Amino acid sequence: MAKRKDLEHYLSCLPRFEPGEDLSDRVMERIYRRELMLTRYRRAKKFAVFALAGVFLLLIFLTNLPLLPEFQVTNLAGYRTVELIFYPSSKSPRTVAVAGDFTNWDALAMQKVRDNCWKITVRLKPGKYQYAFVIDGQEWVPDPASPRKVSDGFGGFNSVLVVNGG
Repeated sequence: MAKRKDLEHYLSCLPRFEPGEDLSDRVMERIYRRELMLTRYRRAKKFAVFALAGVFLLLIFLTNLPLLPEFQVTNLAGYRTVELIFYPSSKSPRTVAVAGDFTNWDALAMQKVRDNCWKITVRLKPGKYQYAFVIDGQEWVPDPASPRKVSDGFGGFNSVLVVNGG
């Protein structure tokens, strides 16, 4: 009973609010302005998407910019010659190797061609191959130049190399 009296006393102390005759007009005006802003935003967003798509298409068709890393591949009796190049992003490693399902995950040493640039040429049959670079025999790193990556099953990633048939 005491709680009820406290509540009644509290409610009687609150200021009275009279909405006024123009409340519905003000509410409708705010709804209209909000819808107008949302419509403008949607139009601007569509315009931005189409503009970016247009720029992207212009870059594709009017320039020679590569969209994906290119591998030099030549035909040799069912095998393809693939050149892998690795530019380490961190320190200058002492050794770099490549390991993948095409090597039965044994590391193949790469040749250092200049500071922070390592290269290897391998012969592969057409297909998909997972691989990673092994830095100083310890750190396994996916190819930063490859857009294709899959989970390695150990919390990291392997790169995917696709060797096309001829």
